[in-house]
Amino acid sequence: MEGGHTIKTFGTAHKTHWVILFLLISGFILRIYDLGIQSFWFDEAISSTAAVAFLETGTPTFPSGLVYSRAILNTFLIALSFKIFGITEFAARLPSVMFGMLTILLVYLMGSKWGNHRIGLIAAVLVTFSVWEIAWSRQARMYQQLQFFYLLSLFLFYEYTRYKDPKWLMLLIFSVTGAVLSHVFGYALIPVFLLYLIISAIKERWMLKDVDNRFIALFILACMALFGFVYNKGVITSVLNTGVNYYDTYIYLLKKDLGIFLFIAVPGGTVLVNRDWKRGLLLISALIIPLYFIFFHVLLLGTRYLYFVIPILFLLIGYFLDFVIEYSSGIFSRSEGVPNHSKTQPAPQVSKMRSFISSGKCASINRINRYLNSLPGMTCNISATTVTSIIVAFLLIFAMYFSPAFTFTPMEKYNLGVNAPQPDFKKAYSFIKEDMQPNDAIVSAWTPPALFYLGKSDYWLGFNVVGTGMDKFLVNNSSREVYTNATAIADVETFREVVDEHERGWVVVDSLGWYKLRPSIKDFISGNLTCYMTTNDTRDAIKVYGWGK
Repeated sequence: MEGGHTIKTFGTAHKTHWVILFLLISGFILRIYDLGIQSFWFDEAISSTAAVAFLETGTPTFPSGLVYSRAILNTFLIALSFKIFGITEFAARLPSVMFGMLTILLVYLMGSKWGNHRIGLIAAVLVTFSVWEIAWSRQARMYQQLQFFYLLSLFLFYEYTRYKDPKWLMLLIFSVTGAVLSHVFGYALIPVFLLYLIISAIKERWMLKDVDNRFIALFILACMALFGFVYNKGVITSVLNTGVNYYDTYIYLLKKDLGIFLFIAVPGGTVLVNRDWKRGLLLISALIIPLYFIFFHVLLLGTRYLYFVIPILFLLIGYFLDFVIEYSSGIFSRSEGVPNHSKTQPAPQVSKMRSFISSGKCASINRINRYLNSLPGMTCNISATTVTSIIVAFLLIFAMYFSPAFTFTPMEKYNLGVNAPQPDFKKAYSFIKEDMQPNDAIVSAWTPPALFYLGKSDYWLGFNVVGTGMDKFLVNNSSREVYTNATAIADVETFREVVDEHERGWVVVDSLGWYKLRPSIKDFISGNLTCYMTTNDTRDAIKVYGWGK
């Protein structure tokens, strides 16, 4: 009806654009909120001090002389942000915010292009409001950046193997390079790609005949070069020589953090493989292979290591809920006698089940359509797919609202999981700075925050940081710590000598550092030093001790 209002099927491209815009705005607000308020935690201080050195000297070299080559791309981007916005917590975390926003778009693209708009929207909604996604999009670390390049590499790899367009290859090389320069987990792409090609070649013998020989040669050479680079860095040797079993712990943490959403993702994998086994093979391999290495070959336990594959779970959830919509709308349309306007071909299971459903004459949707069409200037054609999509969307939002895995309101601080405490180092060192004398000794359990906030750390309260002993954190087995060149205090006798040598001094130690210290050193601190400041946060408490005041 010309000039009237028309209600179209939910999920049109025009409406999708508005939904994506809403998700981007919401995601940006959640990620940018009070971004610079919280203190750096230990790992953030490492990245930020390396970025400051990169900005000042052209290389990410610590005062100890150690060149921080890990996640060099992340260090460069933080340094660039420092140059533009100044050396602040906000500037250091801003690159992660940007990659977090790009990840929302990328996940929607993967879901919509490999499935349909519903799958893309569901996955994008989950990424936008996921506590994990928001939390790590607010950290001055490389994990959000790794996640983006990892997912982008999967997308580009599949598109290139499908279309053989050189532009996809060039973009793929760029993306894989970005993943590798973001974190060593980027190397997981190599076995993922190889497994995909091998299984595809076995399943479809004609594949090797159909592929340009130059592509095969180029890919083999690229893999050989990457394997050589990895081996020279010692990554493969380190992984093979490390044997742990964190399977039960990680599964418990995933169930605790994701709840029912973890279990919804499992049948989603079945739906995906049934619809398109190639995409299913690629995504499931990209999920399982990294998890295997993290569960059994990464020494330090940390949920942050799982983070870069989480959107794959969200995509699988999207596939499962899309199946639910298709199946339910099929039942609904047959029982109500109304058309199913879904543009997606139903899965074979849905078509089989429909044959068992008898037609009814309730026609409640038709009655709604007739009523709305009777209104002046209104043309309406609501389908069964529209109804089921709205119901599933409502149930999804309802489940997200009551799940700790998602949030719709911004927060200043998020729980980062195991072995990622966030004590208020900024408050502790600001307290010291107010009363600090030039010759005061600074003793720290974690030295990079002291270097960033105070400009120095004279002594390190040495302890076994990651389970491999202190030597890994000392310069060439000396008594100097690798980040700030601070002198390591390995025993209580050395600590006593430091206190006797300096008239005044400060000791900063948080809950995790205190837990890892030798009992004799803890007894010495408690019995001989004065506690001047403590925070009330039980999990992330930090204390400032001193002597000679």
